Amino acid sequence: MSDFNEIGWSLDVPEGWDAEDMDDVALFSNPDGVGVLQVAGMEKDVPVTPEDLDMLAEEQLAAGLRAERVIVGDFRGISFVQRSDEEFWQFWYLAADRLALVITYSCADEDRNEEIELVREMIGTLALEK
Repeated sequence: MSDFNEIGWSLDVPEGWDAEDMDDVALFSNPDGVGVLQVAGMEKDVPVTPEDLDMLAEEQLAAGLRAERVIVGDFRGISFVQRSDEEFWQFWYLAADRLALVITYSCADEDRNEEIELVREMIGTLALEK
């Protein structure tokens, strides 16, 4: 595992995975894997509220997806799983202090069980950098 640090947050990246900083989004993938993990961070002048996270998750809430309350690393928020005939998505909307993270993982639905547990472990290592 290596540590990936971004302004305000960090997470552990499994060996063999690539981490790429694309300005306001960090991308993580395994060249031999099946999906892509994206993390975008936003900072407010005041602490992020559950209502802020609901606003960020408006599309998933409007689609009727069931929100699961989660605590991952130093962050709290909501997560959604969305499946179609061909795609699998997991979304996390997380907050710690004044930082909000919008995280998505996507892959082909038929491959959804290949690396999702490892991705969830990665998300569990999220740390607020002060």
